[in-house]
Amino acid sequence: MKSKLPCLVVFISIIVPLIAGADGRAKAADAEKKNAETVTVSGVFEAVAVSEIRHDTDHLKSFVISKIVPHGTMIRKGQNVVWFESEDLDRQLRKAEVDLRLSRLTLDDDEFAFEQFQEIQRLDREAAERSKKKAQQDHDNFVREDRDRQVKAAEFNLKSSTASLANATEELRQLEQMYKEDDLTEESEEIVLKRARQSVESAEYRLEGTRILSLRTLSQTIPQSDVQHAATLTRSGLTYRKAIRDLSSSRVRREIEMARKRKQFEDEEIHVREMQHERKQIALKAPHDGIVFHGPLQRGKLGDKESSLEPGSKVTNEQTIATISEVGRLHVRVELSEDKLRTVTVGAKCAVKPKAFPDVVFTATVKSVSRVPFAGTKYDCVVTFRHRNDVAIVPTMTCDVEFAAAVNSENGDRQERDTENE
Repeated sequence: MKSKLPCLVVFISIIVPLIAGADGRAKAADAEKKNAETVTVSGVFEAVAVSEIRHDTDHLKSFVISKIVPHGTMIRKGQNVVWFESEDLDRQLRKAEVDLRLSRLTLDDDEFAFEQFQEIQRLDREAAERSKKKAQQDHDNFVREDRDRQVKAAEFNLKSSTASLANATEELRQLEQMYKEDDLTEESEEIVLKRARQSVESAEYRLEGTRILSLRTLSQTIPQSDVQHAATLTRSGLTYRKAIRDLSSSRVRREIEMARKRKQFEDEEIHVREMQHERKQIALKAPHDGIVFHGPLQRGKLGDKESSLEPGSKVTNEQTIATISEVGRLHVRVELSEDKLRTVTVGAKCAVKPKAFPDVVFTATVKSVSRVPFAGTKYDCVVTFRHRNDVAIVPTMTCDVEFAAAVNSENGDRQERDTENE
């Protein structure tokens, strides 16, 4: 017995440390496996209903705050959130209203001038039509009557001159014969004969001139008149078409110009009405119940820098002055990296642990995961949970969100075999 006891002690002293070491390694492996089975990301509590308070005006661009509800104030729907000073706004509005009255007078003058322009256009069109009609009538009169009358006049003048010469010659011949038979004195005979001879000479001269003019009329004047009347008619047609085109172009141009002026005045009138409406927004109200945060929230978070808004601060029409976040209905906004997308999927279950209340755990569900990153390699994720009224969580508080990680079965089997071998 004495010989076996030392051996037993030695055996126990050897085997116990081995068993203890194996147990420690198993516990460490279990802890490592448990950690590997969960994915933890940070999140922020965000209100489901969020409204940004801004002027969002089109014409009034700058405002001065006269009063603003303190940051963190609980507010009811319809209550004023921010008030603005009105002196600068009133000055801008008065100037716009005066400009509108002046524009009204200018437009009235333009409308009167346009009416006169239309009446003058009517008179000019009628004058162009009369000129065209007269040219057509002159051409038709020449072709139908005047040309033939000119030919007949030339022939008649030549015939008349010839007859006049014959008459004068016959009268001279009869006088000469009569004076031979009568007993008149030579002085009387000479006077009468002299006059008769002058008449014959004049008739000969007129006949020669008439013959020249008649030939010239028939060979030159009438053909030239034919060409001239045809050219005049063609030119009058061109002049008429140009006048009508110019009148039409001028009318269309003035109509477009007047339409532009009317539209410009209408826009200016709308501008003033909108300014008057914007002026009425001297105070902005809360669209729903909630808590007031000065400035914008970025993905449910407040900026790192404290808001400097206070009475006297200047803001623009596009600036977010405050954000109203509903308190009752919340969800969690999470930013995911690409390596988390395999684990965090729509419908996945998770646990939400508020950092302000470490003993509280909410059972939650992934509502949405963005398909594309919103910045860099960051993806948006929304997690919904049932809010408990006994936990005073407000928007912008943070939390940890734990997801069950996807387990690689091959690696798990290998780890189990390694543990068994040990």
